[in-house]
Amino acid sequence: MRLSLVDREDPVLRQVARAVNDAGSKRVRELAEAMDELRVEAGGMGLAAPQAGISERIIIVEVPEDEWVGFPEVPSFPATVLVNPEIVWESEEFIKLPEGCLSLPGLMGNVVRPSAITVQALDLEGDRLTIHADRWLARVLQHEIDHLDGVLYVDRVEDPHELWRVERVDVNDPVWSCNPQVLRLREELRRQQPAEPRLV
Repeated sequence: MRLSLVDREDPVLRQVARAVNDAGSKRVRELAEAMDELRVEAGGMGLAAPQAGISERIIIVEVPEDEWVGFPEVPSFPATVLVNPEIVWESEEFIKLPEGCLSLPGLMGNVVRPSAITVQALDLEGDRLTIHADRWLARVLQHEIDHLDGVLYVDRVEDPHELWRVERVDVNDPVWSCNPQVLRLREELRRQQPAEPRLV
């Protein structure tokens, strides 16, 4: 099975995806494998089935082993398929950070989301699992679950001035350098770095 990203104007991106009734089946496993191939090829941390034109409640998320967006010690999370994921708890603390989307190339924007969540879902075997997530994993999960409800991150950008056009994701792009949370984190990192040795 070979999948591709649908156009940003495709109506499937605005539909509420239907629940999956055959979690654990060969069909779902093959679909998940094709979705992950597409996600890796497109360079995304997550992918929802509607982004590939399939209106079903399936997502894949991953947080690579990397210091990303100025966050030190971000725990990695292996590529994981979640079927019928549901957010069952959200923290009272919110955080505003930049997001992009494979379905909206060339755009990024600041989005306010809960800093931590709990998600319940089914895995590829059809078994129930629970994920307690914070930092980037929480954000990626929320972003992808939004897709299942026909919501794009641009719908959550509160100020139109906090939506940018970018050629590529880069920490030097304005969307990063104008974000106060990112600036604060980068300043903290700079202060923590030992000074380079100098000859005297």
